[in-house]
Amino acid sequence: MANKKQEEEKILEFKPQQEEVEEQKPQEDEKYNALYDRYLRLQADFDNFKKRNAATSATMYAQGVGDIITEILPVLDYLDLAMAAQKDEEQRKGIELVKNAFTTILSKHGVEEMVCVGEMFDPNKHEAVMKREDSENSGKIIEVVKKGYSREGKILRHPMVIVAE
Repeated sequence: MANKKQEEEKILEFKPQQEEVEEQKPQEDEKYNALYDRYLRLQADFDNFKKRNAATSATMYAQGVGDIITEILPVLDYLDLAMAAQKDEEQRKGIELVKNAFTTILSKHGVEEMVCVGEMFDPNKHEAVMKREDSENSGKIIEVVKKGYSREGKILRHPMVIVAE
């Protein structure tokens, strides 16, 4: 009986011939290489996705902050008008404190007032609303009607100016 079991085991045992092993190996290597290449590409695509997403997020945040600041800028104009119209010195100081609080917050966010009196007029940076005769300062800005503001090199609001002619 022991011989019969050994014969059955021999029959059930499958030993691939050397030729079959050599044929299977290149196919497995090709599959492995293809899957490994696919894995590397997916990993690179995911890294690129993360970088794009981070850049888009930062851009959207900066744009959102810029939009909110642009909406707030008229409040500074109103505070300037209120200070100019105020005759009572104590009330004027109170308005000035509020304006200073606004400008402090805006400066923390990189907002700067554009100083342009005496500069040459640049239609890309300034908005001309009037011209005045002044032969000495021809082409220069002589007065600011409405202040302009910029943030991180980007103009939030162009200054409205009077240009000498």
